[in-house]
Amino acid sequence: MMSPWNTTCGVSIHAELVGREWIKMGHELRVFAPIERVNQPITDRDEPYVSRCYTMDREFIKGILKPLSLDWQPFLDLEYDVLVVQNLELMPMPELMKIWSNIQKKAKTILVIHEGYLPPYPEFYRFDWDAIVCFDERYTRLFSQKFPPHKLCIIPYPCHAWEPGQKEKARMDLGLPLEKRIVLSYGIAIHQHFSTLPVLEELSGIHNLMYLVLPGEGKSEIVEKAQARYGFLEVWEMVPTVRELYTYLHAADALLLYKQSPNIVVCSTVYLCAGSGCPIVISEGRYTEGLGNEVLKYSNFDELKRVLTQIFHGQGVDDIALRAFRGRYAAPRIAQQFVDLAQSLIMSRAPAAL
Repeated sequence: MMSPWNTTCGVSIHAELVGREWIKMGHELRVFAPIERVNQPITDRDEPYVSRCYTMDREFIKGILKPLSLDWQPFLDLEYDVLVVQNLELMPMPELMKIWSNIQKKAKTILVIHEGYLPPYPEFYRFDWDAIVCFDERYTRLFSQKFPPHKLCIIPYPCHAWEPGQKEKARMDLGLPLEKRIVLSYGIAIHQHFSTLPVLEELSGIHNLMYLVLPGEGKSEIVEKAQARYGFLEVWEMVPTVRELYTYLHAADALLLYKQSPNIVVCSTVYLCAGSGCPIVISEGRYTEGLGNEVLKYSNFDELKRVLTQIFHGQGVDDIALRAFRGRYAAPRIAQQFVDLAQSLIMSRAPAAL
């Protein structure tokens, strides 16, 4: 698999949830991951099967797009039956194209679409894939404009396994106060959640509230100013592993998300955190398309206040809906769908038509 790995992004989360299930199933996995880790904070140490062998930093230098590099050796020397590429737009596409015919001689190729729009790069559409995986019908409708529809198939985004915890124990382990209502937000670009601070300030006058923020990229000026302005805001500079993140989720009363996008998107945070049992509160928009009662949605700040108050009084998400969500998108189930697709390709059968 060619993908970000052990980093704080939705592509990496997908790759890890699926890839580690393949290993549990007895398959051999090699991960071709990017070299840079500056713009993608590390969440864990690399496993022995991870090779970091290309760049994907698309920054402009003096108005010119920085060229990307790729070490051909792992792609050409290792034996593999299937190559799964995640989020092609970020990859060194010109360099990958130079060895594409060599890869096709040894392996079937599968692209996983993470892009929520049609990328403007011409080279994105020049690769000949054996199959192209989309998360849902929104993606297939969009990308059928550019790729042969018979090559498109739907395999949903995977969900983390059910791992509940005890709130009191988690708070004691983390050194968090037992008596407070704790609302949690984490990840890169943490300031995007700060538009909710006035609502949280109002609630802090009623409840003994702590808003705990774990920024994935250190304290920015925006974060420091917000911390100076709001006394209930706690900022802990850390990039948690998934195991550590789950301890924070077990300790929290709610996970608060404020996310907006003009493009098609899947909220990877929901899929990663749904196994914790912590109520997920998320702003309505493109991130909530396809989500039901397994999360608590709000369309304005009055609704956010109502939803959080509801949680503080013991009314969380719909347990039946959450259980169904975890079962429908369970990582072992999604990983098996990839295996079934790969086996059909190896046996020279086309992926199932939509």
